[in-house]
Amino acid sequence: QYTGLDVKHEEAREILKKAGAWVDGERVRLPSYMVKDALRKAPRSFTLWARDGNPKHNINIGPGRAHFGPGPTCTHFVDPETMERRPYTKADVPLVARLVDALPNIDFCESLGTVGDVHFDLGALYEFAGMFPNTSKPIVAWSYDKFDSAGIHAIAVAEAGGQAAFEQRPTYVHYCEPLSPLVSTFEAIDKLIFAATHRVPLVFTPCPIAGGTAPITGAGIITMGAAESWMGLTLAQTLQPGLPFFMGGVFSAMDMNTMILAYGAPELPLYMAGLTELAHYAGLPLWQTGGCTDSKCFDGQAVIEGSISVFMSALTSGDLCHDVGYTESAMTGSLFQLCAMDEAIGYSRRITRGIEVNPETLAVDVIKAVGPNGHYLRQQHTRKFYKTEFWYPNLCDRRNYEEWEMMGKTTFKGRTVARAHDIMATHRPSPLKPETQAVIEKVLAEAEERVKK
Repeated sequence: QYTGLDVKHEEAREILKKAGAWVDGERVRLPSYMVKDALRKAPRSFTLWARDGNPKHNINIGPGRAHFGPGPTCTHFVDPETMERRPYTKADVPLVARLVDALPNIDFCESLGTVGDVHFDLGALYEFAGMFPNTSKPIVAWSYDKFDSAGIHAIAVAEAGGQAAFEQRPTYVHYCEPLSPLVSTFEAIDKLIFAATHRVPLVFTPCPIAGGTAPITGAGIITMGAAESWMGLTLAQTLQPGLPFFMGGVFSAMDMNTMILAYGAPELPLYMAGLTELAHYAGLPLWQTGGCTDSKCFDGQAVIEGSISVFMSALTSGDLCHDVGYTESAMTGSLFQLCAMDEAIGYSRRITRGIEVNPETLAVDVIKAVGPNGHYLRQQHTRKFYKTEFWYPNLCDRRNYEEWEMMGKTTFKGRTVARAHDIMATHRPSPLKPETQAVIEKVLAEAEERVKK
């Protein structure tokens, strides 16, 4: 009756066994009471803090709120100048972080790529070291092992003013990923143990592929993926009761024609919506996915697929929606896709904000004052509300044809590229403390020495 999961970490198996799990070799089966107890301990609401104390950049996790940011693992990048696809490098990290810092609807930062021009064990550490000085928004960090986890944490703790201060105002979340189907790898669990021990908010998120590494049905992939997340949840809450924890992942279909994980398919936002409903029913925040595309370039397909998926995430209140800016089925990161999705997120947020109904917004007295065949342009009521009732675009064009023609007949693509270039050229993030910069240099130097041995 109980399938269980393979846990490739001896220490974790012992911890779970002592807590009541059934352990047979590497196979671990969790009694339902253990999972229910973990769900009770994990908080539904908490705050991720801006490193510079700017309250506008804090993320308040809780019911009814969706937040958006890039993802971390694309091997390639759309060059901002040539717009050609090329390998992702450590010089790209600050560009992504500055764009995230400036875009009003992008709430957290990831690197939008995997650094390929350093030792392969150090890519994640260089990503965090490049992001942290270039945005004050919360960061979702990942790592290859507990050693670069420790380096990442040392940087964040230095800026916070110590471990105790970090625990009160955590500025980053640690991302761990088990392996579908039903395997908690040694690396994922080792990083989970590090994060839980150091009270770092945690994402434990599988990436099952319907028809490949998961059942082909939506109900089946959600069932299996939840089990993979809840193994991590149970271990984390056993180690550190009350630790902020996100379940979730990238849930989509294997396209049976191309054998790829489809990032622009309607199944992705549909499965993520179903998983969101389950997570929120269970009392957990969700690590969502959206703003991504299977298109190879910044075109209509990219905008359509990305916009629909961020709208679905906004509608379902996916707590942290990542991979915004992914193109080519998660192979290539694009600053232009990220910038365009900032616009789509703003559009979506205006819809999900809804219509406020109270005596003032019902405007009965104003309607009476204007009467039939009048207009509302000069009404104080209009002047009071027009800036907040309406959403005003940064990239979408609403001018008449003659004005648009006079302004150079720019396209949405052209305006998006221009805005991204302007931000990269002019935006300056809040500076780090000098001692934090010294810690970054020390951590990177020590890491370089470690991989030489």
